[in-house]
Amino acid sequence: MWATLDFEASGLSEFSYPIEVGYSLPSGVDNSLLINPLSASDEWVHWDTFSESHIHGITRDELERDGKQVVDVCQHLNAVLGQYELVFCDSEWDLFWLGRLYHAAHMRPSFMLTEICCWLKQHNGIDRACFQLALDRQGSVKHRASYDAKQIRLALNTVIGNR
Repeated sequence: MWATLDFEASGLSEFSYPIEVGYSLPSGVDNSLLINPLSASDEWVHWDTFSESHIHGITRDELERDGKQVVDVCQHLNAVLGQYELVFCDSEWDLFWLGRLYHAAHMRPSFMLTEICCWLKQHNGIDRACFQLALDRQGSVKHRASYDAKQIRLALNTVIGNR
Protein backbone atom coordinates (compact mmCIF):
# COMPACT_ATOMS: atom_id res chain seq x y z
CA MET A 1 0.00 0.00 0.00
CA TRP A 2 1.31 3.39 -0.96
CA ALA A 3 0.32 7.04 -1.18
CA THR A 4 1.69 9.99 -3.12
CA LEU A 5 2.67 13.44 -1.89
CA ASP A 6 3.45 16.73 -3.61
CA PHE A 7 4.53 20.19 -2.47
CA GLU A 8 4.18 23.67 -3.84
CA ALA A 9 6.86 26.06 -2.67
CA SER A 10 7.82 29.70 -2.37
CA GLY A 11 10.28 29.24 -5.23
CA LEU A 12 13.00 26.96 -6.51
CA SER A 13 16.09 27.79 -4.49
CA GLU A 14 17.92 26.65 -1.39
CA PHE A 15 16.03 29.40 0.47
CA SER A 16 12.58 28.27 -0.65
CA TYR A 17 10.13 26.56 1.67
CA PRO A 18 6.89 24.60 1.35
CA ILE A 19 3.68 26.60 1.08
CA GLU A 20 1.23 23.79 0.26
CA VAL A 21 1.35 20.04 0.70
CA GLY A 22 -1.05 17.58 -0.86
CA TYR A 23 -1.43 13.84 -0.88
CA SER A 24 -3.41 11.21 -2.71
CA LEU A 25 -4.37 7.92 -1.10
CA PRO A 26 -5.07 4.54 -2.75
CA SER A 27 -8.76 4.95 -1.85
CA GLY A 28 -8.91 8.01 -4.11
CA VAL A 29 -9.03 10.49 -1.21
CA ASP A 30 -7.00 13.60 -1.99
CA ASN A 31 -6.26 16.46 0.39
CA SER A 32 -4.09 19.55 0.58
CA LEU A 33 -3.04 21.95 3.30
CA LEU A 34 -1.74 25.47 2.95
CA ILE A 35 1.21 26.21 5.24
CA ASN A 36 1.53 29.49 7.12
CA PRO A 37 5.16 30.65 6.75
CA LEU A 38 4.83 32.85 9.85
CA SER A 39 4.50 29.68 11.93
CA ALA A 40 7.98 28.55 10.89
CA SER A 41 11.19 30.46 11.45
CA ASP A 42 12.56 33.81 10.42
CA GLU A 43 14.33 31.94 7.61
CA TRP A 44 11.06 31.42 5.73
CA VAL A 45 11.08 34.80 3.99
CA HIS A 46 12.14 33.98 0.39
CA TRP A 47 9.28 34.70 -2.00
CA ASP A 48 9.47 34.25 -5.76
CA THR A 49 6.85 36.49 -7.38
CA PHE A 50 7.24 34.60 -10.67
CA SER A 51 6.21 31.35 -8.93
CA GLU A 52 3.20 33.10 -7.43
CA SER A 53 2.02 34.69 -10.66
CA HIS A 54 2.97 32.00 -13.21
CA ILE A 55 3.11 28.67 -11.40
CA HIS A 56 1.00 27.98 -8.29
CA GLY A 57 -1.01 31.22 -7.97
CA ILE A 58 -0.92 31.16 -4.17
CA THR A 59 -0.29 34.52 -2.50
CA ARG A 60 1.68 35.05 0.68
CA ASP A 61 -1.34 36.87 2.14
CA GLU A 62 -3.47 33.79 1.45
CA LEU A 63 -0.94 31.62 3.30
CA GLU A 64 -0.83 33.94 6.29
CA ARG A 65 -4.64 34.12 6.42
CA ASP A 66 -5.61 30.50 5.60
CA GLY A 67 -2.46 28.46 6.15
CA LYS A 68 -2.06 25.92 8.95
CA GLN A 69 0.72 26.01 11.54
CA VAL A 70 3.76 23.90 10.56
CA VAL A 71 3.29 21.68 13.64
CA ASP A 72 -0.35 21.02 12.75
CA VAL A 73 0.58 20.15 9.15
CA CYS A 74 3.27 17.70 10.31
CA GLN A 75 0.94 16.09 12.84
CA HIS A 76 -1.72 15.68 10.15
CA LEU A 77 0.73 14.17 7.65
CA ASN A 78 2.08 11.78 10.30
CA ALA A 79 -1.43 10.64 11.22
CA VAL A 80 -2.53 10.07 7.62
CA LEU A 81 0.65 8.95 5.84
CA GLY A 82 2.30 7.08 8.71
CA GLN A 83 0.12 4.06 7.98
CA TYR A 84 1.54 3.60 4.46
CA GLU A 85 4.53 1.42 3.71
CA LEU A 86 5.54 3.71 0.84
CA VAL A 87 4.91 7.39 0.21
CA PHE A 88 6.09 8.64 -3.18
CA CYS A 89 6.95 12.02 -4.63
CA ASP A 90 8.16 12.77 -8.15
CA SER A 91 10.94 15.26 -7.41
CA GLU A 92 13.97 15.59 -5.20
CA TRP A 93 12.66 19.08 -4.41
CA ASP A 94 9.77 17.42 -2.52
CA LEU A 95 12.31 15.64 -0.33
CA PHE A 96 13.98 19.00 0.36
CA TRP A 97 10.69 20.71 1.26
CA LEU A 98 9.61 17.82 3.49
CA GLY A 99 12.86 18.25 5.38
CA ARG A 100 12.33 22.02 5.71
CA LEU A 101 8.77 21.51 6.95
CA TYR A 102 9.62 18.96 9.63
CA HIS A 103 12.75 20.86 10.68
CA ALA A 104 10.63 23.99 11.23
CA ALA A 105 8.19 21.98 13.35
CA HIS A 106 11.02 20.27 15.31
CA MET A 107 9.48 16.94 14.37
CA ARG A 108 10.24 13.83 12.33
CA PRO A 109 7.97 12.27 9.72
CA SER A 110 6.40 8.95 10.64
CA PHE A 111 6.74 7.85 7.00
CA MET A 112 9.54 7.54 4.47
CA LEU A 113 9.19 9.77 1.42
CA THR A 114 10.75 8.20 -1.68
CA GLU A 115 11.38 9.74 -5.08
CA ILE A 116 9.28 7.58 -7.37
CA CYS A 117 11.59 7.25 -10.37
CA CYS A 118 14.49 5.98 -8.25
CA TRP A 119 12.15 3.39 -6.71
CA LEU A 120 10.70 2.36 -10.09
CA LYS A 121 14.16 1.88 -11.58
CA GLN A 122 15.46 -0.08 -8.60
CA HIS A 123 12.43 -2.28 -7.96
CA ASN A 124 10.79 -2.63 -11.38
CA GLY A 125 13.42 -1.67 -13.96
CA ILE A 126 11.19 1.18 -15.18
CA ASP A 127 13.00 4.33 -16.28
CA ARG A 128 11.97 7.95 -15.75
CA ALA A 129 10.87 8.37 -19.38
CA CYS A 130 8.24 5.64 -19.01
CA PHE A 131 6.84 7.22 -15.84
CA GLN A 132 7.01 10.71 -17.35
CA LEU A 133 5.00 9.52 -20.37
CA ALA A 134 2.32 8.09 -18.07
CA LEU A 135 2.32 11.34 -16.09
CA ASP A 136 2.02 13.45 -19.24
CA ARG A 137 -0.99 11.34 -20.31
CA GLN A 138 -2.77 12.40 -17.10
CA GLY A 139 -2.99 15.94 -18.44
CA SER A 140 -1.25 19.17 -17.65
CA VAL A 141 0.25 19.79 -14.25
CA LYS A 142 -1.86 22.28 -12.26
CA HIS A 143 0.83 23.13 -9.69
CA ARG A 144 -1.59 22.63 -6.84
CA ALA A 145 -0.42 20.00 -4.42
CA SER A 146 -3.35 17.57 -4.08
CA TYR A 147 -4.13 17.66 -7.80
CA ASP A 148 -0.52 16.94 -8.72
CA ALA A 149 -0.28 14.20 -6.07
CA LYS A 150 -3.33 12.57 -7.65
CA GLN A 151 -1.76 12.78 -11.12
CA ILE A 152 1.37 11.09 -9.76
CA ARG A 153 -0.74 8.32 -8.17
CA LEU A 154 -2.68 7.71 -11.38
CA ALA A 155 0.51 7.65 -13.48
CA LEU A 156 2.06 5.17 -11.07
CA ASN A 157 -1.04 2.98 -11.26
CA THR A 158 -0.72 3.03 -15.07
CA VAL A 159 2.98 2.19 -15.10
CA ILE A 160 2.78 -0.61 -12.55
CA GLY A 161 -0.47 -1.92 -14.02
CA ASN A 162 1.20 -2.26 -17.43
CA ARG A 163 3.93 -4.54 -16.07
